[in-house]
Amino acid sequence: MDNGGGLVLEKNPWACDCGLVWLGHWLRRWLREALQIHTVSLETAQQLQEMVRRATCLDPRTNQRTPLIELYPHRLSCHASALSRGGSSAWRSHFLVETLSTVLVVLLSRFWWAVS
Repeated sequence: MDNGGGLVLEKNPWACDCGLVWLGHWLRRWLREALQIHTVSLETAQQLQEMVRRATCLDPRTNQRTPLIELYPHRLSCHASALSRGGSSAWRSHFLVETLSTVLVVLLSRFWWAVS
């Protein structure tokens, strides 16, 4: 599928660690809000959830791909300092969240257009 030059969340070589927990949280929240805002059929909701679940990371403990929306701090034994670090400065985190918001809005718009 052509992503229109946006940020691709799937097929990235990410390792599941505490630095990605915020992204899993953000994706869960985005998916929940997207499904609450729009009245969608069950089939459309399932397709949207499958699209979000394709963003994965590699769990070094199991060598299995894990959807980012399944990353939780307690499963990774994250400490507060690791969660606040997030692997980047506050500015970078804000920029990435804004970029992800824009990309997911574009993807959602294309998704709705494709199923309509």
